[in-house]
Order: sequence, then C-alpha cells, then structure tokens
Amino acid sequence: MSKMKKVAPFRCRDPGLECDYEMEAEGEEELMKRVEGHVMTAHQMDVHKEEIRKKILGAMR
Repeated sequence: MSKMKKVAPFRCRDPGLECDYEMEAEGEEELMKRVEGHVMTAHQMDVHKEEIRKKILGAMR
C-alpha cells in the first residue's frame, strides 16, 4: 500500500478571489474535487471553463 503525497493547500485568494477558503487533501485529484465543489457553490463559477480550470490548477502548485 503506497502513501499518497499531501499536496500544497489551495487558497481561494491565490487565484484572485476575495475568499478565506483553504483546503488540503491527500493527492491532487482529491484536492481538485474539493476545490471544484467549493468554487461552484460559493462562487457560482463554472469549473469546466478552461480559463477557470487554469486558475485553479495554477493556484494548486
């Protein structure tokens, strides 16, 4: 059984949103799922748009 690497936390402020939300997860895929859910519900943004996905991914690194 391999351990998943904990990825850097996501902060909504990093891609330019005025929001104090922060999230950590075990792996980039899990983090992306959590962040997408937050962005869709709290900010009513379509996470399937390329521009928004790029901002999210850029802030995760």
